[in-house]
Amino acid sequence: METIDFFIHDSTIIQVIENTENNTIDFILDYPVDWDNNVFEKKILRFHDCLNYMIKEIPFATQPVILDFKDYGEINYQIGAGLNQMNIKRRKIKLGTSAGTRTIEYSSIELLDFE
Repeated sequence: METIDFFIHDSTIIQVIENTENNTIDFILDYPVDWDNNVFEKKILRFHDCLNYMIKEIPFATQPVILDFKDYGEINYQIGAGLNQMNIKRRKIKLGTSAGTRTIEYSSIELLDFE
């Protein structure tokens, strides 16, 4: 299980896209590549095998900016019962934004160049 091992602080969330076929959630970010010169590029923060994505933010005049994140580590639980029971193992993080929080459970994560 992977946590975020790259710096995402000060990234602006432009858009979030759920792909139900691939079970991914993509955060389209305005990502800081050079803080000293205030240079940003569009990047994709892709979460794989997502089971839970929750937004708790207030209405805000601008797009939310990621200010912090908390890693809850690996979580394990069960969904369903009997023959339909599934054992779930995911990583859980909470992103602190300028408007509130976003919590997500996933199996892997990657930062990609925007296509």
